[in-house]
Amino acid sequence: MPRSGLLSPTYRRGRLAAAVSAIVLGCIAPVSGAAPDLATVLAKMDAAASGWQGMRASLEWVRYMALVDDRSVERGKIVVRRTADGSASMLISFEEPNVYFLSVKGARVEIYKPKIKTVEEYDVSDSKAKVENALLLGFGTKGSYLGQHYDIKLLGPATVKGQSAVHLDLQPKDPQAELNSQRIEMWVSTDMWQPVQQKIYDRSPGDYRLYSYSEVVLNPSLTAEDFKLRLARGTKRVHPQR
Repeated sequence: MPRSGLLSPTYRRGRLAAAVSAIVLGCIAPVSGAAPDLATVLAKMDAAASGWQGMRASLEWVRYMALVDDRSVERGKIVVRRTADGSASMLISFEEPNVYFLSVKGARVEIYKPKIKTVEEYDVSDSKAKVENALLLGFGTKGSYLGQHYDIKLLGPATVKGQSAVHLDLQPKDPQAELNSQRIEMWVSTDMWQPVQQKIYDRSPGDYRLYSYSEVVLNPSLTAEDFKLRLARGTKRVHPQR
């Protein structure tokens, strides 16, 4: 090492850069160390879910089929709420690439396609829990519910559409169960402590659905009108199950 009186300008600049880096890293380190552990994440999800009544948001749904390497994307708006008795209402207004509406009210699912003036109506009484789990998991979800049905691994911090989140991997405890039988990755907002993105793996290898939510407004004032399908004159109803 050069004696102090013989330090070159390059050497002094290198020492100065190292010192600055050490200061910066020293300031950042406490923040990184503050990342919540899994127990904290699940407890905060429990607390957030207890006050969850509904939300508005923009959404993006991605469907990927590995066999044909096909990735389809749909975007739109969503309103959803749960009442005190646990029943749920949801209306998704898809805007692109095609305009249509998906309505869920209890055991009734309706798909309105304005372009062909048709509403498809389904009675899901026999599989209501399964349908709600597929469409509504993540809305008011409790961490304790996830811990009951999944082995959970905390993968670390993440960012989803500008939202700070923690990334969870959920492996079903009973892969043969009728509900909660699929692997899920979930990104939980560290602001709202509710999921803002979910990746649900299908049984076919490589296939998945990716649901992302942004511009989320929690517990907005919602009425029955917010969930009403506004049908064009001459719209017909069909019942594919019959």
